[in-house]
Amino acid sequence: MQFRTKARAVDLLGKGQIADLPTAITELWKNGYDAYADNLTAEIFKVKFRDLPSSLFLISDDGKGMSKKDILEKWLVLGTDSKSRAELEQLEDQETLWKKPRIKAGEKGIGRLSVAYLGYPMLMVTKKIGHPVQLLFFDWRLLENFNLFLDDIYIPVEDLASISKVRDTFYKLKISFLQNFKKKKDSEGNPIWEDKQLNLKYEILKSVINARLTNEMINTLFSSFLDIKENHGTKFLIFEPIDQILELAEENKDEDNSEGREFTISSLSGFVNPFKENNQLVNTFFYIHEVLGQDKELINGEGNFFNADDYHLADVLIDGKFDGNGNFKGNLKIYDKIVPYEYITTRRKFAKKFYGEIPIRLGYSQGDRKDSMLGDNAFKKINDKVSKNGGLYIFRDEFRVLPYGRPNADFLKFEERRNKRIGTYYFSYRRMFGYLELSRRENPDLKDKSSREGLISNDPYRAFEADLIAFFIQVAKDFFSDKAQQSIFLDQKKILNERNKAIESDSKRETEEKKAFSRSLNAYPNKFKEYEKEYSSLLELLAQKIEDTNVAFSEIESILERLHRLDVEFENLLPSIPKRYEPTDLQLDRLNKYEDQIHSFNNNIKKNSIVLMVKVAEKAELRDLKINFTKNIDIYKGELETLISDNFEILKSKVNSLIAEYNNRSESILNEFGDAKKAALDSIFSKNEIQKQSEEIKKKFEELKKTLNETLIPLVNHVNRMSFDIDEELLQGAYKAEYDRMRNQWNQVQDTAQLGIAVEIIDHEFNVLYSRINRLLQKLDEEIGIVENSDYQLLEKTFRNLEDKYDLLSPLYRINSAISKDIKCSEIITYIKDFFDRKLTEEKINIVVSDSFENHIIRIKEPVLYTVIINIVNNAVFWMKNAEIKEIHFDYLEEKKEILILNSGQKIEEHRLPKIFDLFYSNRPSGRGIGLYLAKESLNESGFRIYATNKNSYNRLDGACFVITPNS
Repeated sequence: MQFRTKARAVDLLGKGQIADLPTAITELWKNGYDAYADNLTAEIFKVKFRDLPSSLFLISDDGKGMSKKDILEKWLVLGTDSKSRAELEQLEDQETLWKKPRIKAGEKGIGRLSVAYLGYPMLMVTKKIGHPVQLLFFDWRLLENFNLFLDDIYIPVEDLASISKVRDTFYKLKISFLQNFKKKKDSEGNPIWEDKQLNLKYEILKSVINARLTNEMINTLFSSFLDIKENHGTKFLIFEPIDQILELAEENKDEDNSEGREFTISSLSGFVNPFKENNQLVNTFFYIHEVLGQDKELINGEGNFFNADDYHLADVLIDGKFDGNGNFKGNLKIYDKIVPYEYITTRRKFAKKFYGEIPIRLGYSQGDRKDSMLGDNAFKKINDKVSKNGGLYIFRDEFRVLPYGRPNADFLKFEERRNKRIGTYYFSYRRMFGYLELSRRENPDLKDKSSREGLISNDPYRAFEADLIAFFIQVAKDFFSDKAQQSIFLDQKKILNERNKAIESDSKRETEEKKAFSRSLNAYPNKFKEYEKEYSSLLELLAQKIEDTNVAFSEIESILERLHRLDVEFENLLPSIPKRYEPTDLQLDRLNKYEDQIHSFNNNIKKNSIVLMVKVAEKAELRDLKINFTKNIDIYKGELETLISDNFEILKSKVNSLIAEYNNRSESILNEFGDAKKAALDSIFSKNEIQKQSEEIKKKFEELKKTLNETLIPLVNHVNRMSFDIDEELLQGAYKAEYDRMRNQWNQVQDTAQLGIAVEIIDHEFNVLYSRINRLLQKLDEEIGIVENSDYQLLEKTFRNLEDKYDLLSPLYRINSAISKDIKCSEIITYIKDFFDRKLTEEKINIVVSDSFENHIIRIKEPVLYTVIINIVNNAVFWMKNAEIKEIHFDYLEEKKEILILNSGQKIEEHRLPKIFDLFYSNRPSGRGIGLYLAKESLNESGFRIYATNKNSYNRLDGACFVITPNS
């Protein structure tokens, strides 16, 4: 007798043993890596994408591929042992694609069966160097028939003679596969397809019949195999993917699917250990094709996964190695301090269970911003990553072992302990990120479960798990619990908390001032309107009284007194700018408009009042005028007295409050020391006790002195430093404004640096692409002779137009390597008109050039001048959008040697004039604030300076006016 195997055994080994979709995909990707692929790709092609009749799923690699012999003797043979032996190929040859031999990621010889989990039917396309393309077609549901033995199953494989034969070969494969349904009964006369499985049979038949290849899909599958001799790789096309795959493309369309979608993205991220620098052994991609030209990349585009640089953002870092017997040696980084650390196990159980050396590198991020040393942006960056993908990962030979690292894979029970007492069990699984590093060589007894969903719970694993749990409990007890034996962490955390508390209090006070300033800005228009109305009505009444010949001065005295009080109030109408913070540009814009209203009031109503006052003086006697003059003086004096009195009451109240609190705190400290003194005296019954209590009293003294130095004395020092000669609020506001500017600039510098790198890359790639397109156009013209074809002519014309635009950019490149030369300003105008041709035409903008500018010659580096002028003109085009007359003027003032570039667009507000050349300052929506800064810097390096002005002698168009002049 011998074993016979039912077909469903393969189904159980394959689909039945795969825990979930990410596991299925990673198993196939591991096989691709083992086949020396550099790129592993999964792709969803949505229905209607390029006229697809249904959605498809494609998983592929650019590995060495398979010949027909490989398929028959290896791929279709289960449990092959070549990987489990973990032996490297000896040579770098065709079998390794001439790459360094790799340690195998797979080991059980059944990972290939995970393709059954992805859907059905399946078309496998594979090619090995020097061999023809092989096609294999199969529907894995056939294995679900419990009456079939493996010997009964036929899996068709065909050579592909040429790309033109794809459809014929595919049809032949389907016909061959359908032979599996010809046999009606087994050797004993029983029906192979029983009644309860007929639905399965009909579903398979329907799927096979409906499976078809469009022209676009044929191109996708075989374009990389066009070179029959040299190309290689393997692809699996699934015609009816499972719903879980299709849901990955449904971003933001169904909240019920979002959790599963995030789970898959998170699980596929970090396929190769990303926590190590330069550890990209293989590239993984997951594309979604739904709209042509708008492909989405699921893992790298949305994953926001960790990398080695993230360890710099860890508040706590554990870096070391377990020796396999439960002991640890390495370093702890606690905030900015490095602490050597050794842990010696006290375990008795599993005492002889050695599991091999295991390195660990684990970062930990504080959950509260106030407990971290990081700045706001850095904290948000790592917090976003930890919130989404936090956990302790396991990698074997650099490849991720699932499910470790997932939110529900807290195998060391961090959260379970933390829920018992957060003060004792510091570590939270959700706040950590990093890895344990296994290898087959060092840890042969830590093995995957057959389902590839975690490690087998054998004695070595249980010892490993117990050791790690004990280690983290002890580390927390030593450094991080609320009763830690060493106070490094707690002391630093206390300092950070106090610092953040102070900043938070200051921010709240600043926020209140901002709100008050905003309220005053909002209230101003109505307030000024009422003021103007009352002032005008008083002037009208005064004018009437003066015209009355019988009126006595006493009748107009009350009117004059009220007008004078309004004059005093006039200075307080405009909201005062806070000193502790810098107002926003929008607030300053509103203030500018309000100032314009006040100027208008002064130029009109106030001027009329002067004429009236002359008439009042003529009508009144000297005695009356002196009385009125005295009353006016008293009004001024009263205003000063009120200001002094009100603020003195505030000062007195605050000083009394501080003194009272100082007395209470100091009394509390002295009482606490008195209690310690009494307790010490009551404890002394022998000479030996005196030394002990002396140390206790000294310790208490140091503790209370520290409290004094941290609370009362800093306040006294601050008050002592205060002076009427120094405006503390103004000084603080200036420093804070400068700090905010520097912080914002630093954040944006990082974006700009990345932008610069991207531009360099794009420029390089554009040059390569441009050359390639140019060669192809020439080849088409020479070899095919389609120069008369209208479509070809349109294509060439479009490309040449793009070429011309690219040529216009050439003067802007390589500023550093350029040399100064004489440039005719007339050439600048020609260049600008060419560069902005479409914009100038569409916006109907007129360029006006003076003769003096036209004839002027300037000596400067060409890229510097062209970059500056392009930036200025580009800004002008934007700010002239709503102007009735759109003009840009170029002028040269020969006497002052100044070039003027002015436009009829929006005027630059006075408060913005000194700012517009600052780095990252921009008033344009989505503007980066880089152009004018670079213009200023590059001109300075070339011996010129640039500034903006609103002087009438320059700014004749009442818009923006820029002046370029030599440095004196």
